[in-house]
Amino acid sequence: MSTPFLIFGHRGSPKRFPENTLASFDEALRAGADGFETDLRLLSDGTAILYHDDELGERDIESLSAADLRAEHLSALAPYAERTTMVLEVKRSKWEDELLKHVGTWPNVIIASFDHSIIAELHRRGVSMALGITTHGTIVDIADYAARLGITWCFPSYRYVDREMVASLHERGIRVIPWTPNRGREWEALRAVGCDGVITDVPHEAVRWRAQA
Repeated sequence: MSTPFLIFGHRGSPKRFPENTLASFDEALRAGADGFETDLRLLSDGTAILYHDDELGERDIESLSAADLRAEHLSALAPYAERTTMVLEVKRSKWEDELLKHVGTWPNVIIASFDHSIIAELHRRGVSMALGITTHGTIVDIADYAARLGITWCFPSYRYVDREMVASLHERGIRVIPWTPNRGREWEALRAVGCDGVITDVPHEAVRWRAQA
């Protein structure tokens, strides 16, 4: 469905710079990536941050405040909205209002999550931004399920992707961008079954591979 085969940096370019940082995002884009994926969490003081892990030490991330850890704030992404595509993976639901306050007017944003309840809620609200689901494992009749959620992007673990799955999603107008294949033979296999791109830890290598393929 997509031309060319899209390449997104997984949390930026984490093999070259710390993940989910502006330096990491800038490196992915400098290398020629079509965009990047990053993780969103809401802290106890209402600060929205770019952070992946569930815990810091033995404390839940969502129980902390901005004073407890160093992380980029969601607002730091605003300048990127005009220049690239961002896949914003919301790690937990129940902060839809705060999320929309930050990114509701940004262009080139895809909201995705493993917690599909937040995607269902955003679809119910009729938001204008693109929606996607992140998955691990196999979902029976995934195309029907995805269509009910109102998504236009699917981000499956690359190990569970096959031609039938991709074709069924394409029939519903849903792009398929697996995470996180990091080798040329994996990118080639995914492109061969019809995937629209990849999210990878090595966007600089994937961009070179795409140019030579």
